[in-house]
Amino acid sequence: MEHPTHTDEIIDMIPAMAWSTTSDGMLDFANQHFLEYVGLSLADIAGENFYRLFHSDDLKHLANEWRNIMTSKTAKEVEGRIKRADGVFRWCSLRQKPRHDLQGNVVRWYGVVLDIEDRKQAEDALRETEAALAASEQNLRLIIDSLPVLVWSARPDGSADFVNKSWLDYAGLPAERILEWGFLNLYHPDDVPEMVDIWKRDLEISDHTQLKGRIRGEDGKYRWFYFSGRKLTDARGEERWFGVNIDIEDLQLAENALREGEAALRESERRLNLVLNTIPAMAWSCTPDGRLDYFNRNLTDYVGLPFEELVGFGFYKMFHEDDTERMRETWDEIIVTKQPRPVDARIRSFNGEYRWFNLQQNPLLDADGNVVRWYGVVVDIEDRKRAEESLHRSQSDLAHVTRLTTIGELAVSIAHEINQPLMAIVTNAATCLRWLQDGHTDLRHAQSAAERVVHDGHRAGEIVASIRAMAQRSPVRMERTDVNKVLHDVLFLLRKELHSRGLQVATETSPDALFVLGDRTQLQQVLLNLIMNSAEAMHSDEAATVTVSCKRSQDRNIEISVSDTGRGIAPDQLDHVFEAFYTTKVDGIGMGLSICRSIVEAHGGQIRATNNHAKGASFIFTLSSFEETAVD
Repeated sequence: MEHPTHTDEIIDMIPAMAWSTTSDGMLDFANQHFLEYVGLSLADIAGENFYRLFHSDDLKHLANEWRNIMTSKTAKEVEGRIKRADGVFRWCSLRQKPRHDLQGNVVRWYGVVLDIEDRKQAEDALRETEAALAASEQNLRLIIDSLPVLVWSARPDGSADFVNKSWLDYAGLPAERILEWGFLNLYHPDDVPEMVDIWKRDLEISDHTQLKGRIRGEDGKYRWFYFSGRKLTDARGEERWFGVNIDIEDLQLAENALREGEAALRESERRLNLVLNTIPAMAWSCTPDGRLDYFNRNLTDYVGLPFEELVGFGFYKMFHEDDTERMRETWDEIIVTKQPRPVDARIRSFNGEYRWFNLQQNPLLDADGNVVRWYGVVVDIEDRKRAEESLHRSQSDLAHVTRLTTIGELAVSIAHEINQPLMAIVTNAATCLRWLQDGHTDLRHAQSAAERVVHDGHRAGEIVASIRAMAQRSPVRMERTDVNKVLHDVLFLLRKELHSRGLQVATETSPDALFVLGDRTQLQQVLLNLIMNSAEAMHSDEAATVTVSCKRSQDRNIEISVSDTGRGIAPDQLDHVFEAFYTTKVDGIGMGLSICRSIVEAHGGQIRATNNHAKGASFIFTLSSFEETAVD
């Protein structure tokens, strides 16, 4: 192997790894640049030792390629990894060319090794980028195809050049039936003109579009869609339109239903307002804190005051001055307790006349029990009030007549009661005179007889006063009254009558005074009627007993009961005995128990009738104790 020294120097200076082999492929030369790159001497890599330079994974491939090149005598670029002097394998390109003799036989092979590691890395990076781009495009396509909306793109002239899978699935058509201008065939004929006009307008003067229309689906039914698109510049610098069609069928139906509902609500409000302004009552509403915020025309027409003066708490100026404070206290209590309560008051009309009205209210509550609004009506009860007053006067007259009738029936007993103290007075007066005669004078005995005359005179006076109070017609006097004392007076008056009937009287009273707010005479009449009813319900025998009880109940009310051992009340009559003109007596008029109920209820109490477990009946009524009575 002979090379000119000058030629070797030149080859060593070129910035490439040059080499040569014999015709059979044995390495016999490597320039200095090649040797420095691999960090070995020519002796280390001469002959077939050059294979040690290659990566083990590339060795078989490179050996096969080198044999094929030598067999075919044709140059070919081969790539493989060569171990650099620092121990790092780098991709290199091995290029060779044969020198032939005159007969065409290969005399020698000459070649170069080029480091292509950087190019390889760039190519790998490019391939990775392209793969990532392809994957990204595939993912983007998957995303676009999986979106639950119809995605599309269009050219600047408005013709479609892309639709996603959702579009195809909805229409049930291949893409070529929808692209270009095929999509117009799927739009509702009634919507196409307006939609095309809007689309053309936005293509010319805008960079976005919005419209609504109906699209026919695979099932042949049209559904409403919302169209939204925007003009953008794509990666190639071309302007295109990108957009979506969103199914708003349910929303459209909801909007239609909402419009219909709003129209129905307006009509309902109109009718309600018409009803409120035509009903024969004054309707109103208040905020949760009790401020008036609405009232109908009947109320404004009656009071003759403008809305501005009545809203809020200005409505109090409608009431009579004697009722205003009571109305204020009652309304405040209703607002706090959230419990409605009808209340009567006088309201001034536009002409200055006051009439009685009944104010009723009811709260509208939310799920938590809070008041959302108060609603109410004001009803004219002037005629009812007058009828009630007339009824009260009639009841009072009837009660007075009943008392006189009862007193008349007790005339014999009353005469006997009065006769006893009168006879005692006569007797004691005669005794007093005898002890004052000459020769028999005894001042001590005379004084004692005179004192008995005074005592019996007072006793007779009390009986007469009691009878006179019951007999006369006097105004109702609601005052602090001891029920025990009322009962004692009635039993004292009836003592002789009950004894003459052969009846026993048992009393169960509290040792303490039991005070109520009531009219003494009316309460006496209730007890008188109930005791006489019990007496008339029994026959004279050893077991005939009237039991009168007066005690404080567990709820702190006063409970008075009158029981007998008579025949009782038929079960089907218990609910009727307090009705006017209903009687179980042969000669009764049916007003005694009705009057009793009226008096008890006027005192704020309740009365009822029951049958005893053994025999007989009981009449029980309750009154509020004076300590717990709110005096108005």
